[in-house]
Amino acid sequence: MRLLVSADIHLGSPIRSAAMRNPDLGDHLKRASRDTFIRIVDLAISENIEVLVLAGDIFDNDQPDLKSRAFLISQLARAADAGVPTILIRGNHDALLDHRAYGDLGPNIHLLHKDEPSVEIGGVWFHGLSFDTAHVSKSFLPDYPLPVTGQKNVGLMHTSLDGLPGHDPYAPCSEQDLLAHGYDLWCLGHIHAPFERISGPVLAVMPGIPQPRHFGERTGGTVAIVELDDDAPKIEQHHVGHLRFTECVLDFSQSSDVQEVLSALRSALQGVQHSEHHTAVRLQVTTGHHTAETLTALANELLDNIERVFIDKIKVVAPKHQVDAKADDLVRLMRAELTAPGFQLATKEILEELRNALPREIAGELTEDALDDLLEEAITEVTLSLHSGAAK
Repeated sequence: MRLLVSADIHLGSPIRSAAMRNPDLGDHLKRASRDTFIRIVDLAISENIEVLVLAGDIFDNDQPDLKSRAFLISQLARAADAGVPTILIRGNHDALLDHRAYGDLGPNIHLLHKDEPSVEIGGVWFHGLSFDTAHVSKSFLPDYPLPVTGQKNVGLMHTSLDGLPGHDPYAPCSEQDLLAHGYDLWCLGHIHAPFERISGPVLAVMPGIPQPRHFGERTGGTVAIVELDDDAPKIEQHHVGHLRFTECVLDFSQSSDVQEVLSALRSALQGVQHSEHHTAVRLQVTTGHHTAETLTALANELLDNIERVFIDKIKVVAPKHQVDAKADDLVRLMRAELTAPGFQLATKEILEELRNALPREIAGELTEDALDDLLEEAITEVTLSLHSGAAK
């Protein structure tokens, strides 16, 4: 049996942080999750997949708009019409979502939960439990059914497994206990970076987020095709992401001429262009002559003639000799102030106020490290302004 395994679709994710920096990129990201899900169904049909497995967080929250739900149902119905049934569970994001609130999901679409944790398709038993609350701090594994003797058994679980930096411990589960439960295959969701765990003939696969939403998810963009036969499961990773993220580093410290800068920017933006995917790019530019605002304006002019590329952000870094220049008394005073206990306390209080006031998608990016980066960018902008004024 051939399975296509995916998770963490996050349909309806508002993508507010990207939209604030670049509305065109934000709009494109909203469409990208849908375009990617269409690619997933297309792949399931073209690869003669026998079951489509979705391991939670299909929606981004427990109140998806009717258009998003209608989109999901239409795509799963398209798969079912082509002979590909779907098995899914709820994750922590769509934990409270009542999939039946607006009617049945449709034929050959199976939602597994505590009242109906198992279903058999083509001689293979699928077992899964859905989140019923937004946060589960204990392991689901003890509540999973025992494997059906003499049959292939596949488990669906939305879990942080043993834990991963940057991810909350949702339904944590020991990798060793998971692989020893007696199933042949585990299809996992929640961690957005793909990985595999193997113990003898048993495979656990985390397919990763199929459409990354920001630069912290650059290792996603994939789904897994798994083949179950008499031997150990075999896995293939397939790229389905509609939009990818990348970074470029440029050094303009010796370039003050605008034409030189334009030429270098054009080469960098053309270099990340891809014939099949759209690309969001962050530029880190070392320069003592141009502010981030100026470089962003120049890059956006160039993008009128470079298709499928978006600017997410341009970060300017001052050359070392400028940062340490003895003449920059104001800059040195600003740097000294950054380390003062009173300033540190005040910034942390402001940061916490912002976290409480802003939407979750933006608040999640406001870490203390992000604040340090923002302050460094501010000092760089001051340095550039001082030097541009001195040069006049």
